[in-house]
Amino acid sequence: MIINWWSEDKMTQKTHKIYLKWSGFFGYENWNKNKIPKSEGVYEYFVRLKQGGRRILYVGEADNLQKRSDEHLQESEKNECLKDKLEKKAWDFRYALLSDENDRKDAEQALYDKHKPKCNAVRPAGSGRDLNIELEEE
Repeated sequence: MIINWWSEDKMTQKTHKIYLKWSGFFGYENWNKNKIPKSEGVYEYFVRLKQGGRRILYVGEADNLQKRSDEHLQESEKNECLKDKLEKKAWDFRYALLSDENDRKDAEQALYDKHKPKCNAVRPAGSGRDLNIELEEE
């Protein structure tokens, strides 16, 4: 699936494609942080819906996915919305490896724009590059 995010002045901007290959889902019932790599990437937390399927709760980016995913599950998590949902609901997690920091920031922003996750309090800033971002997700 290819999704485009364009600024108002899309005709003068360069398009930058970011390819995301998502991991499988890691669920709350068999969570093991050691299965998450200590690599850079973007990630999504989902809540499972009673009627089936999933809804994205939160998108983020990290330079250490294992550490960041574990931090969200600690009592000290500052995002009350995410903390509450992860404590009370059936949830899933997935990630896509992405080593370039600017690409991670832009992918996080594009994922936020696409899904408008309930537990992201503000729109991520992105890298600040003046580009049209095109995400290709697998």
